[in-house]
Amino acid sequence: MTIQDPSRDRPDLRLYERLIDDGIAAAAGRGGVVDHVTARRLAIWLVSQSQEPDFTRGLLRFAHTGAICQTMKTQLRVHARSGTYLDQPQAARLMEYCVARGADLGPIGLNIGKACDQIDRADIMLAGLRDRVRQGYAPPEPTWPDTNGPRVVSLARPDPRGRTVSFILDATTANIAMFAVSAYAGDREAHVREVEQFGEKLPQDSYGRRNRQAIAARETRVAARLRAVERAYRTAIEHDAAVRPEPARTLHPPDRLADREMEAE
Repeated sequence: MTIQDPSRDRPDLRLYERLIDDGIAAAAGRGGVVDHVTARRLAIWLVSQSQEPDFTRGLLRFAHTGAICQTMKTQLRVHARSGTYLDQPQAARLMEYCVARGADLGPIGLNIGKACDQIDRADIMLAGLRDRVRQGYAPPEPTWPDTNGPRVVSLARPDPRGRTVSFILDATTANIAMFAVSAYAGDREAHVREVEQFGEKLPQDSYGRRNRQAIAARETRVAARLRAVERAYRTAIEHDAAVRPEPARTLHPPDRLADREMEAE
């Protein structure tokens, strides 16, 4: 069986390494091993480093099906325990994932490679959007604030006792910040849908399904906090518009108006 190298269709390694770092950070945050998508990215990254032929075939098979062969595990153990391989940290991470799979080393669901490719493309697009937001580049949206606005006002004050942080922003900066918050909330909600759809295809009570459920729950909590910030901002803006006084008008008593009408006649 010939397995096509999926790394041919991958983005540049620097961007792919960022996605892997994000997956490792998420795993560290929940105190577990990396998820299936990050494990697959690690395998593809290892393939790009010119491995032994048997190791490469095992990594490619894993990238396409999620199946872990004994040759792949053996080579990962060698790389993870040796100080001579430059890919030692990546091999160690992938080895931890393999160990966590236990005896469940067969293929993962149906079309795991295609599903992960779609997640890769989505995450790459989201990473590009976040980069543009960080760098201050405005996407082609008519609602994006004018870059030639007033001077920037950005102040923050933490309250350790209340475990809160208060921000003071000028209107233009606040609009930009809320745009970023809304975009990132949408990203997380889309990720939840993808993870839940993928998890439904996995066997009940399997490691993969439990892992996906944990990811979906975490992402849902993150999105809920972001949406709460967005709602609070919109409520404040709408309330300000509702209570804003109308321009003052000169009122004339009825008798004065009648006198003016008579004078006009």
